[in-house]
Amino acid sequence: MFGSDKEKGSIEMIIAMVLSGTIGYFVVSAEQSYWNVVFLRCVIGALCLLGYVLVTKQLSKEVFKGPVFMTILLGGIALVGNWVLLFASFDYIPFSISIIAYHLQPLMLVLLSAVLYRQYPSKAILLWLSIAVVGLWLVVGIPYQEIVAVIFAQESNQAVFGLLLALGAAFLYTITTLMTKKVSQVPSGVVAVIQIFFGGLFLLPWVDFAHFPETSSSWGNILFLGVVNTGFMYVIMYDAFQRLSTTLIAILSFIYPVVALFVDFIAFEHTISMLQTLGIVLILTYVSAVKFDWKLGKLFNLRFG
Repeated sequence: MFGSDKEKGSIEMIIAMVLSGTIGYFVVSAEQSYWNVVFLRCVIGALCLLGYVLVTKQLSKEVFKGPVFMTILLGGIALVGNWVLLFASFDYIPFSISIIAYHLQPLMLVLLSAVLYRQYPSKAILLWLSIAVVGLWLVVGIPYQEIVAVIFAQESNQAVFGLLLALGAAFLYTITTLMTKKVSQVPSGVVAVIQIFFGGLFLLPWVDFAHFPETSSSWGNILFLGVVNTGFMYVIMYDAFQRLSTTLIAILSFIYPVVALFVDFIAFEHTISMLQTLGIVLILTYVSAVKFDWKLGKLFNLRFG
């Protein structure tokens, strides 16, 4: 069905990023505190993943060997820590600024891989990546003056702290990605169930059990988050992590904010400006350029030759 591991991983990553772009809609529609949403997402997702792992007979004693299990567990701690830091940053800086800081994660992934594994990106990759970051900035739609105002306002210490939290969340997600790649011999479902199960345990102190969902609508949104956006999504996303290079993972990660913008437009009728449209074009240009190995020299020859 698939020509290669790269092809299968790319398709899985694209589907996972499209699903990620819908998460915000279900979180808002669930009308719960984010602690409750994340906890219930972990519980439902872990149960689905456990069932999947048992039915497909993926669980083996090899998983619980010291180095392998510790690598998976560290990735899980980083995963949950990333959620906590990102949500905490919303208390210090505007949501939009947190998001743009958080989505510098693909750049972190490329740079950290270069340092740790000597997977050095080419000059062309770095150029296209810079274009994608500019595109992301336009998609989020934050005026430069607002960024400056936040950082240099009287509450600058809090603002800088909030930015550091969001960047810390992006860094921890990068660690999760690299840890997952490191245990590529372990089935993706097994990695996901261990990480999400321990993630749920980690969140227990902050869960408000007295205010769990009371309507079928809220439970429907929570169930979709747990079953589809956690159980199913993490199986294919982790499988993609294990099949793809860190550079290609970084490329495809930019699909997420584009999908999120369209979901916001369709579900909440938020208009898409011309600058945001330009940002989408830049991001998709970046994805296509690296995916199809566009060379700037060849493009100029085609355009002006």
